[in-house]
Amino acid sequence: MVFQEYMKKYPPLIENELKNFFKKKLKDANFHPKVLEVLNIIEEYTLRGGKRLRPVLMITGYKLYGGKDENEIIKASCSIELIQSYLLIHDDIIDESDLRRGRPTVHKIYENLYGERKFGENMAIIAGDLASIYAEEILDDVNIDENLKYRALIKMASIVETTGYGQVIDVFSSKIDDFGEDELLLLHQYKTAKYTIEGPLILGAILAGGDDFKMISEYSIPVGIAFQLQDDILGLFGNEETIGKPVTSDLEEGKKTLLILKAMEDGRYRDYLKNILGKKNIGIKDLEKVREIVTNTGALDYTYSLAKELIRKGINALGDINSEEKIFLKEFAEYVIERKF
Repeated sequence: MVFQEYMKKYPPLIENELKNFFKKKLKDANFHPKVLEVLNIIEEYTLRGGKRLRPVLMITGYKLYGGKDENEIIKASCSIELIQSYLLIHDDIIDESDLRRGRPTVHKIYENLYGERKFGENMAIIAGDLASIYAEEILDDVNIDENLKYRALIKMASIVETTGYGQVIDVFSSKIDDFGEDELLLLHQYKTAKYTIEGPLILGAILAGGDDFKMISEYSIPVGIAFQLQDDILGLFGNEETIGKPVTSDLEEGKKTLLILKAMEDGRYRDYLKNILGKKNIGIKDLEKVREIVTNTGALDYTYSLAKELIRKGINALGDINSEEKIFLKEFAEYVIERKF
């Protein structure tokens, strides 16, 4: 299994490069204790877990397009992990999340340290901004052709831009009464597919000198949407230990997932589901009721079936599976629909 081989081989190497980067940054930041503090918090947040899928996909895109310098692309791939930290730190503030990967979010760390929620949010915004700059710094520092690095930096900015547009749709989704399936899938395309799968693959391909990314896009968009649909299923039916956040968090944040939208099409449950969305401190009784409604209305089957169809579409876009990297992408797509965390 190439997917398993890559996920065993590359994450420890990526982790090591991230540690080396933060070691250097900490050495350079000893001019003030609070600067050291924020760097330590960003480092801990970045290294506290995660599958490192985006960096591995960036490495795969590089190899798929003929890139040969594995050491440099491993270093470069750390950039997308710092973008991940940047976006998640800010996302945690927007969602008012207390936990990320089973530990306090950055704004919560600062709130706990200094006793003020607003202060915690202010510092988390700064920490996220710093992480985004570190991503650019990492990419600019690798020993790869300057023109290719420039193109990659432009692409990375584009990834953040499209993710921002997805975030706009996401934040407004709770305010739009007739927010429906088409808008939701557009949200998943911009906030998940382009950022999680298409972007990293194209970044790697650019650094290898590639310029035709049609196949990557036709693979990434359906697989990325399926990734988010499965994420939403796990968010409602998983458990806190494996997903790293409370299973009620999506409901408490008022997220209109496809599971909820399809279940709300049944008039018997519309009012109940509208009232439960955004409710704080949801108990196990309400959680079990939502799960039962989503299952009995066929919303769960519909969502899972759509995800499987999107995975088939993505795999078909690969054409002939005639390289190690394409085998990885096929197996990754299959993993997306089978994963439990």
